Amino acid sequence: MLRLSKALKKHGANIRGFSVLKAKTPHDTIFKVGQEIEGFVVKEVRPVADFQLTALRLEHQKSGADYLHIDRNDTNNVFSVAFRTTPKQSNGLPHILEHTTLCGSKKFPCRDPFFKMLNRSMANFMNAMTAPDYTFYPFCTENQSDYYNLMAVYLDAVFHPMLRESDFRQEGWRLEHKDVDDKNSPIEIKGVVYNEMKGVYSDNQQIYNEHFLNNILPSNTYGINSGGDPNVIPSLTHSDLVAFHHRYYHPSNSRFYSYGNFNLENHLRFLNDTFLKDCLADPSIKVETKVPNEKRWATSKRAHVACREDPMVPKDKQSSLSIGTLWSDITNTQETFELAILSRLLLNGPNAKFYKTLIEPNIGTDFSAATGFTDQTRDSFFAVGLQGLNISDFERVESIYENTIKSIINEGFDNRDIDNILHSVELSMRHQTSNFGLQLLYGTLPIWNHDGNILDSMCVSEKIDEFKKKLSNHPNYLQSLVDKYLLNNNHKLVMTMSPENSFEELRKENEDKLLKEKLAPLSAADRENIYLQGLDLRKQQDATQDVTCLPSLSLNDLKKTTDSVPLIKENINNTPVFIFPQPTNQVTYFRSLINTSHLSDDLKTFIPLFCNIVTRMGTKSMDFRQFDQLVRKSTGGLQVSQSIIDSPINLFNMKESIILNSHCLDKNVDEMFDLWKQIFTQVTFEDENRFKTLLQEEASSLANSISGSGHMYAMLCATAGINPIDAQRETYGGLQYVSTMKKMAQINDLTPILKKLEEIGTKILNKNTMKCSLTIVENNSTAVKGLEGFLNTIAGNWDQSNEYNKIDKQDDNIKCFHHVLPFSVNYCAKALPGVHYAHKDFAPLKVLCKYISSKYLLPTVREKNGAYGSGASLSMSGSIQMFSYRDPKPIETFEAFDDTCNWVNNKKITIEELNEAKLAIFQGIDHPVAPMSKGNALFFNDMDQQIRQEHRNQIMNVKIEDLLNVANLYFSNTNFAKALIGPANNDIHSGTNWNVTNHEDL
Repeated sequence: MLRLSKALKKHGANIRGFSVLKAKTPHDTIFKVGQEIEGFVVKEVRPVADFQLTALRLEHQKSGADYLHIDRNDTNNVFSVAFRTTPKQSNGLPHILEHTTLCGSKKFPCRDPFFKMLNRSMANFMNAMTAPDYTFYPFCTENQSDYYNLMAVYLDAVFHPMLRESDFRQEGWRLEHKDVDDKNSPIEIKGVVYNEMKGVYSDNQQIYNEHFLNNILPSNTYGINSGGDPNVIPSLTHSDLVAFHHRYYHPSNSRFYSYGNFNLENHLRFLNDTFLKDCLADPSIKVETKVPNEKRWATSKRAHVACREDPMVPKDKQSSLSIGTLWSDITNTQETFELAILSRLLLNGPNAKFYKTLIEPNIGTDFSAATGFTDQTRDSFFAVGLQGLNISDFERVESIYENTIKSIINEGFDNRDIDNILHSVELSMRHQTSNFGLQLLYGTLPIWNHDGNILDSMCVSEKIDEFKKKLSNHPNYLQSLVDKYLLNNNHKLVMTMSPENSFEELRKENEDKLLKEKLAPLSAADRENIYLQGLDLRKQQDATQDVTCLPSLSLNDLKKTTDSVPLIKENINNTPVFIFPQPTNQVTYFRSLINTSHLSDDLKTFIPLFCNIVTRMGTKSMDFRQFDQLVRKSTGGLQVSQSIIDSPINLFNMKESIILNSHCLDKNVDEMFDLWKQIFTQVTFEDENRFKTLLQEEASSLANSISGSGHMYAMLCATAGINPIDAQRETYGGLQYVSTMKKMAQINDLTPILKKLEEIGTKILNKNTMKCSLTIVENNSTAVKGLEGFLNTIAGNWDQSNEYNKIDKQDDNIKCFHHVLPFSVNYCAKALPGVHYAHKDFAPLKVLCKYISSKYLLPTVREKNGAYGSGASLSMSGSIQMFSYRDPKPIETFEAFDDTCNWVNNKKITIEELNEAKLAIFQGIDHPVAPMSKGNALFFNDMDQQIRQEHRNQIMNVKIEDLLNVANLYFSNTNFAKALIGPANNDIHSGTNWNVTNHEDL
């Protein structure tokens, strides 16, 4: 379960990427306004040509429930139920309720049916999410039986949850002895959401974002933290939870969403007959939960928030400042669309106004975390600022902000930049994704939640036409928006953030104070009850669950063979070219793989940085601004990334490469390849100021990523200790790379680094080791000719294939790494050597990892110990990985990791559990694939249909004894590595030789 991230909030609601498929017979020929269907009445029907869909709004006649159906020829069907939830306190009530509803219901009373359905379904997405003012429960699947199985479980969960107090205590918060068996051990505050939010409050960027929202929209539900403040969560009671559910999770407050090619009438019949037919409307709830517009301020305001010191950032560059103003009511979809375009003009790319004035002077390291256009709240708002500041820079940043606004009003915007944004909208409308229905839900739900016209919001072409009309009639229209919403807007917030030495100490003091306050009034009987409740909860957690009440697919419901992908192999100018004919909707997709194994180890260290900047430095004939303008005019961007590809047939064999990636409208193919030609023949690394800007952005982004992706860094650190290929990955993308970028960003003379990057370009920007792929509509000769022209103009002769290089195996010494960072929770990982993809043990190991995740690690590390997440996996590099996320008990977690083999041997695995683990694997294997991505396994990983079919057969044929065999063979291995990312912890180092890196000392 997730809280909606800031990244999700930042998207413009109406100009995100959508996919388009061939239309089927639209529902507007079947359903008419006023028609009654299965207890519902049709309120509105509208074909939306932009996305080749038909949208229907319906209302349940008895309950007043709202229903939106999107009829579209897409097999990846989506369902969601949402409720407007507007809490008044930061006790995490809607967030904890979201967790607890999924812990058992009237028809499905077993504990945690949500997590159990993850292994009984072919859903390619299942989740539940809490936003500041709504909670929703979405899933996606291509299987119709699965769809109704999940509908039954989800709807019974939200309308008839058990809401047991024990589940509230597990998911929310509880007082419990540190050692549940020892009543003399200290009493602590525990709970999944409690620990999750402690992790959130360890992240400076999350702290800043949350406080910015609370301060710019202070009057209503946005003034508090819907996810929960760890200092306030323990004030929530179980009775509060039950009352909130009774009031807010009412059909009259519900919004149902379905999408895809399944039959609407069946959805409505199921919903009405099973849940709604006896429900009566309660109109008062819509009034009670309605979020009013924020009252506009008469004068601007200021706020300051403290944060922890970040050892991954220079000590004198740890402050942030943002300036935000309140903008439109998001139910005004036309204006919100236009303001989203304005936001892009202000922020996106080197030609954007604030990028030029704030980023390029290198005052800070990057835009502040709050920067962007937020259109998920009732009133949208815009913010811009910098992070990586010295406090002395605050006044200068504010001055630049004011001067930039005034210059925009005087000078306006470059029409080419406006056209480029509109081009990106057109391209995103044609760009096909595999999860369009889910993205459409994300984009429309905020507007729908506030009773806006969601069908209007989908008509993007109409909004573009209206916007163009305004620009034609009023050339200064955008300047007028800047004047209204930025210059002469009294609802302005200036918020700063700076680290305090005592931040973590104060946090711990508040935590201890809260615990003392909870313990002070307890009588001896109360304490005895806490002890007994702890034992009872663990007894429930340990109890074998009867899951026969839950529906499930069987392996017989799955397809027997892997899908074949049409392929045409060509040799153009002695370069191997893979052509994948696909229905790409007038979009051309280009990829290229260039082998880099011939580079020296010294140069290889700089490849990630090279990839990050090579398309953003400009060329000999164009500076970086001019080049970026052409890129945005004709393409969806030019991306270069580093890739280490594992051999599917040999362990410790890898292919070191860089990947080129771009797409464009078919009509712009020549322009796209001309841009790549410019990179290959004229790229320059001479602009030191530009390089410094990009270097600081990269260092800042990496430092900010650790808290949210700590488990990924921990796993990479651990696998690096037992796998030489993963050791390379850690060097190029792990904490080692984060530290390298931090140090590099502080270097004054960058000339030597630029020389290294230039040398890399000289050695690899040619076709000596290149192979290419095109994903295009069948018989698109224009794209092939464009690629041929590109290959004819770049240097090199293809003289070696992308062969794999064998890497020497490391020694078998036990390695344990502790990266000390000032977080209040931990990220743990353990790695063990496994096998390569084609090995006979790969399939049973993969099944075993799924089994361990759901049956052992989830109950032990998450439910009992309070970590937000835990699991096991097997990587293509042959590394077995176990991890935990936002974990308060690292010692117990590592003990659980170490005891895995014993647990498997003592656990009687059933055939049903085996099949569930297989289903969970096939969820990933049979996940919907967008046309642009079909053939990737063959092109990048040399995995043809035969290899993939053999793997599929091997998984199908895994037996229980196979799991026991690989558990004893691989999980008992004494050659392992561990990694811990989190606060100082001397207790964990006892008995093992740990390599401790205190980043505060670096």
